[in-house]
Parts: sequence; structure tokens; C-alpha cells
Amino acid sequence: MSIDAPTLPVGGAAVLAALGYAAVSAFITGPEIASREIARSDWQEVCETSLLAEIEATRRPDQLIPDAPDLGGMLCSVYPEMRDLCAMIPDPMAQAREIEKRRRAAEDARIRRVAEGMTDRCTCAVAVYAEDRLSLALYAGSGRLITPNAVKNRETALMRALNSPSCSFGREDKS
Repeated sequence: MSIDAPTLPVGGAAVLAALGYAAVSAFITGPEIASREIARSDWQEVCETSLLAEIEATRRPDQLIPDAPDLGGMLCSVYPEMRDLCAMIPDPMAQAREIEKRRRAAEDARIRRVAEGMTDRCTCAVAVYAEDRLSLALYAGSGRLITPNAVKNRETALMRALNSPSCSFGREDKS
């Protein structure tokens, strides 16, 4: 059964105006309101803090190196004339401290490398959130009288977008 346009209770101009208003709400005012409210809510700072905490949680704990006495240093402090013998007695923990120092430097480099993509991931989350045009259009088109859940729980929706596969680029495996 087809719809007979002349028998509709509203005119064609009203239908066209409603469709135009819906399109403007979906493609212009909805994303604009979303970007302004995201900027006002300090999302970038919250996102970067959250990602930094997540990255720091993956940091491996420092290895505790026992503090063994340096026999060569102790011997030389008491008997300075035994300098040659002191040089032959190595510090037993020097190699372990050097390995731990290199390991810590590699860990810091890994965290720096992962942290470089934080801003891109936060921006991606905003873009994914803005793709929910129906909720944003309903919010903008109603003059902010109707607030869908995606708009009401913006932080949750942004976090969900941040952790979605489309915004997980450059992310290391947590294992």
C-alpha cells in the first residue's frame, strides 16, 4: 500500500522542513554540541591521565639487588698501599646493578614509546563518539530537552570508544 501524499495531514513543505531540520541536527549541530561539551568536560586531560595510569600499571617492578660489601673498597680504605690488590677484587654486585640499570632504561623507553600515541587515541575516541549521530541529533534537535544515554553518560561512552578496537592502534599486548 503506497502513501498518498495529498491526503497527508501535513503539507510537503512541513515534511521537507522536518527532514532538513533533522539533517542539520545530525550533521552540523549535533557534532558541534558534542565537541563543545567534550572540550568543556576536560576529556583530553582525563583521557591522558587514564592512559598514563594504565601504562604505568604495566611497568615491571624494579629488581632488588642485595647490598653486598665492597671488599676491595674496604681493603683500600684501610691499607692504601695495597692499591694493586684492591683493583683485582671486583665489586660483586656491579654487574647486577648494571643489568638492572639497562633494564630500567629499556622499560622507560618502552613506556615513553607507548605514551607517545596517547593524544591520537584520545582524539580517536572523540571521533568514534561523534559518529553516534542519532543520539547527538536527538539531543541537539530537541534543544537539549531529550538527553539520550550516550550523551548523559558521555565519559563512559568516551571510555568505551577509547578501548574499542578502532582506537587501540599502537597499543601493546598486556601479557
